[in-house]
Amino acid sequence: MLLNLWYVAALESDVPSDRPLGVRMLGQDLVLFRDAEGVIRALSDVCVHRGGSLCRGKLQAGRVACPYHGWEFDGEGQCVRIPALGDEANLPKRARVDAYPVELRYGLVWVFIGDAKADERPPIPDTFAPYFESADWRCIAGKFHFPANWQRVMENGLDTAHVHFVHPAFGNPAAAKVEPAIIEESQWGAKTAHSFTAAAIENKSGASRAALEEAGRAAPGSRRPSSELQFHMSGLTIQILQTMAPGIAQCILSCDTPIDEHSTMAFWIQARTYKREPEHDADRAAMVTKVYEQDATVVCASRPAFVPDRELDELTIAADAMPMKLRAKIAALAARGWWIAGNGGNSDHGVRVLPSAARARDPEGWVLPTVQRA
Repeated sequence: MLLNLWYVAALESDVPSDRPLGVRMLGQDLVLFRDAEGVIRALSDVCVHRGGSLCRGKLQAGRVACPYHGWEFDGEGQCVRIPALGDEANLPKRARVDAYPVELRYGLVWVFIGDAKADERPPIPDTFAPYFESADWRCIAGKFHFPANWQRVMENGLDTAHVHFVHPAFGNPAAAKVEPAIIEESQWGAKTAHSFTAAAIENKSGASRAALEEAGRAAPGSRRPSSELQFHMSGLTIQILQTMAPGIAQCILSCDTPIDEHSTMAFWIQARTYKREPEHDADRAAMVTKVYEQDATVVCASRPAFVPDRELDELTIAADAMPMKLRAKIAALAARGWWIAGNGGNSDHGVRVLPSAARARDPEGWVLPTVQRA
């Protein structure tokens, strides 16, 4: 798992105003809460006093109070009240937990996990903004849990060949050849595009089938599907723009947050140009969920559970170009010291936390050590 990236911690709508919310990311526990101004904050969940879980506590005037002894922490992670010492006490500097920068984008809560300086951090991808901000696109959001390693999940999302065999509503096994395509690489990701032979309309259902049937009656023979595919390391984000017919398109943003080495939460948004009325939202959300379920049937059964350490332990072909670009990006970031070793060094007798920018600015006086790096 990688440090010094933005990750999606939650849907913005999932963060309540009256209590803290616990989330697990990169094998560690965080707490999200809204401060007195309603701004979402993210802290390490482990109280430095006796290890209490802050997400099980309460909000006190925009601060999160540990349920064990009532220690109150502000949005910067500083303890501002220790009831056992009284309100007039001078609190020790070490009474603090790691705080992580938070940004809201596309209705998602993005948290930066790591100690890189602000000017060294990769940006949150902005490629979905034209769809999310336009009145011509209808957006819905959700999440899907994969009991599988995040890299396996991401590579599946970048695999253009599997569509023909795993997703009958989109692929066409009789025309499964993947034609060579140009890949445009950037500092933090890559993108490509290709056209394909569509699945029969009879394989589709719900709003997309209705829209395509209407388009076919209006302009017979106009269906020439194409797909634009890209990934970005921040958020471990995959974006797929599918144009199914003139005026009928959807763009899916998927952010694959590692819960731990063996579990991944995919936060998704679907934007669509067709059947934009709210009554079609449930149908489209069910479609996205079904696609993820189809992916899970193959990804969760893949062996080994992690991507092999040696390329020779798999047979790679030209159609695997995008997943291999992802592997190269991961290797480059790991070489910079951004890789967490194993479970980060946690044990039953000691806990480690995810590093924060505050530690880089002020490295002295922290109670808990950070996760070990490879």
